[in-house]
Amino acid sequence: MKKVTITLKNYELGTALAFIAKMDLKAASASRHRSKFKKELLKAVEGLQESEMELYDQYGEKDADGKLVINEAQTGYEVKDSEKNQFAQELHALLDEEIVIESGLYVKNFSLFGKVLADYNGVISGKEADIYDRLMDEFEKEENQDVKD
Repeated sequence: MKKVTITLKNYELGTALAFIAKMDLKAASASRHRSKFKKELLKAVEGLQESEMELYDQYGEKDADGKLVINEAQTGYEVKDSEKNQFAQELHALLDEEIVIESGLYVKNFSLFGKVLADYNGVISGKEADIYDRLMDEFEKEENQDVKD
């Protein structure tokens, strides 16, 4: 079986993770295939979080102990006023980067998760519908590539 490669933008990772975690799957095998895909998606999210922390470490306000200062809304860290534009540009570039998620040891599970997605009959709307469409595009791209090979 050929390796499956799914390409998403960093900004899509959180929505994709939330959507597949929320999918109501009846078959244990379908859930297992999802779990393998979810595991790789989580690795990508962790990588994104590390990169975001590096940006905050570079551009963030720090207290006397050198720790990042949490913003008033408690949604993240305070960024130095003089660095806000640069930080925003860097963060935008980071979120727009493509991430490649490969099946690795779980080639069969990844391929079958594409079928699970295609057969999914749950109610989806809004952002979920958008990420469902993106994931389907990626899995269909893989299917079509198999036909060409």
